Amino acid sequence: MKFPSPIWMHVKSFLILILLSVVCGQDRKITSKLNPGCNTCSAETTLVYVRCDGSADSIHQIWDFTRHLPTVIFTIASLNSTLNVTWDGKTPKSFALSEKPHYSFATAIDKLYEYNDLDDNGFIVPKYPQHEYSLSKVIWHLNESRFADKEVMVYLNGFIDDERIRGIINIKLDLIPFKDYATDLPHLIHTANSTLFDISLTNLTTRSHYNASRFALHLLMISTDHVTDTMHFTMRKSLDDEHTPGVFEIIEIKTPSLYSTGEGGYLQFRPVGYTQPERGVASSTVAHVSDFNRTTLPYRSTLRLFYGGSDIADLLVQDMFVSFGENGDGFYKQHNYTAWSFTIGYGTPPVEKFSLFVIMIISIGLGVPLALALSGIVYVVLRRYRQRSITRFTNED
Repeated sequence: MKFPSPIWMHVKSFLILILLSVVCGQDRKITSKLNPGCNTCSAETTLVYVRCDGSADSIHQIWDFTRHLPTVIFTIASLNSTLNVTWDGKTPKSFALSEKPHYSFATAIDKLYEYNDLDDNGFIVPKYPQHEYSLSKVIWHLNESRFADKEVMVYLNGFIDDERIRGIINIKLDLIPFKDYATDLPHLIHTANSTLFDISLTNLTTRSHYNASRFALHLLMISTDHVTDTMHFTMRKSLDDEHTPGVFEIIEIKTPSLYSTGEGGYLQFRPVGYTQPERGVASSTVAHVSDFNRTTLPYRSTLRLFYGGSDIADLLVQDMFVSFGENGDGFYKQHNYTAWSFTIGYGTPPVEKFSLFVIMIISIGLGVPLALALSGIVYVVLRRYRQRSITRFTNED
């Protein structure tokens, strides 16, 4: 019987993997629109509606900057559901879902904190002198956008200009309807059930009497879980740092429903930020996460407008701080830049897997020595067999 060569087996496996990736295709059908139903909106009005239809449900997403606070809302309902937005001039007036949703959760960044890191450890703690800046006065301008069936993306510049602080906040929101890795470090995993949120703080002015200024983001997390429950923080180790070199931890914040039943919302990110636009190992820094606190929805926010139809008092609303830096890095003024990314998604958070390239390298790395070893064994066995045959033939003569 003739056995296939080890090299052909590796090639065959590689072709099967490629075929499977092609067959899988898109996991959801996406449709999107900028400022749906608004006839008077300008370049300073950005509300994106994305509908993601799967085999059993639809995820309705709202990406909103109209009330200045960067906000992402997920609402899960049936395939027959529709979401309509009505407007009052250039701001949304109401959100009407045609049926009661199965589940909803959201996140928003409402404040920026500057703190004097007296211990030079990167964490923001109450004992440090600090000052909060509401993002309610940030002017957002849509710089770049993409609305297609294979990707929905917006990139905005937020301008802060008052007597206390000046600078630019850049935010990118990105969704693709299949599983893949983000283009930029830390190369977080996209899925059809998630949206990438990337934020950078550029050339922010610091307070004159702070000698060790750093900045922290104040992040809100909202879900339709019961108000007495809590979000769940988990950090897991990953042996795969192929996509984010040197970072072996992954942080996941799960809503109570996801934690208990496997169906709910999550935030996923690696504890790393970047201090230069050209992201790399040399420009990486540590991202620190605080404990959760219970809070309320901001007044005059899209969150309050969206969830106003339900009993706001029963919503689970918590917050946390994400701060950046490590000992000896020169604080924020060293580079005047800090960037961080996370994904917000629904369902089971994705798990890292080795890429096809790495699988090929591992297969070849293991296959070639194994093939050589087997070849050597076969050669020795055949050589001994021939020698015995020759010896037996000579003795018979």
